[in-house]
Amino acid sequence: MENKLSHLYIIPSFLSTENTHIFPESFIKKVISIRHFFVENERSARRFLKTLDKSVVIDNIRFMPVNDQENPDLNTFKEWLTQEKEVGIISEAGYPCVADPGNILIKAAHQLGAKVIPLVGPNAMIMALAASGFNGQRFAFSGYLPVKMPARVKTLKELEKKLMHTGETQIFMETPYRNNALIKDVIENCMPQTLFCIAADITGPTEFIKTQSIKNWKQSIPDLNKRPAVFLLGK
Repeated sequence: MENKLSHLYIIPSFLSTENTHIFPESFIKKVISIRHFFVENERSARRFLKTLDKSVVIDNIRFMPVNDQENPDLNTFKEWLTQEKEVGIISEAGYPCVADPGNILIKAAHQLGAKVIPLVGPNAMIMALAASGFNGQRFAFSGYLPVKMPARVKTLKELEKKLMHTGETQIFMETPYRNNALIKDVIENCMPQTLFCIAADITGPTEFIKTQSIKNWKQSIPDLNKRPAVFLLGK
């Protein structure tokens, strides 16, 4: 039987620390009432909570890690839920469990019968797709592409082939300091008529979202070094 007080909240955080006024009052009220969190980065989670409400007493909050480097402590997680404690998941930026860690906790919560509640907030992948002008009915997210050659070019060719065959928008990303190398590889290896959307710094003051053909991108390649970005191929 579902425990009415055993709720797991999926809590989106800021995509840009320079635009922190995007959450409604109801969101803020709920998040600052939670005292148990699994977080991708404790420092950024603490800063996020204090930005939402400066009166939050961080010392009264418990944080546990959920990241790509280590498995989350499922025993503690299950203990919190079975003790009728509300639990939140916060990623370093954007929406947890979508291109970010946390899905293991979601699965465990469902197995326990806890209620999983996704709160409203920014997701860079979905926002980039909406702003690209590409097919939003059929799309695929491939996460991070291979870093090394020739695997990267092979993957790009496969994504482009799938796009041309099915019309399915292809979405991927890269570690920010490798953005420029990825853009160069896309432009050098995709067909001139393929449309390429670059969406960087979404919701921030330096937001950049532009869609044009590979042929046109070759005339002016942006410098996106160390700027969080999402990349899309479309037609």
